[in-house]
Amino acid sequence: MSGLEETWRGVASNYFEQFADGRYDERAYLWFIYPKDEVHEVDEGTALVFGRAGGDGIEFAYRRDHPGIWAYYPIDAEWRPVAPDIGTFEQEWLSGRLKV
Repeated sequence: MSGLEETWRGVASNYFEQFADGRYDERAYLWFIYPKDEVHEVDEGTALVFGRAGGDGIEFAYRRDHPGIWAYYPIDAEWRPVAPDIGTFEQEWLSGRLKV
């Protein structure tokens, strides 16, 4: 078990158990969910970034004490909720219903 996996157990367990190989969107030519060797912490360890939108520096993350999946918009320095869990996030992304 990696250090990040141990630190984020409970919060991001579904990522480490089911999505750690990452997910590649062939239409967008983009790893929208990173393989586990690319996940990283931001905001002084309060968020675990696991993917990106491919434009404007938008990243997807788990946040401590904030349920669900969040998008960080660096231009506005703002967090916005995008899905209740990573499985729904993947479905919404692949269907094109997730708009960022």
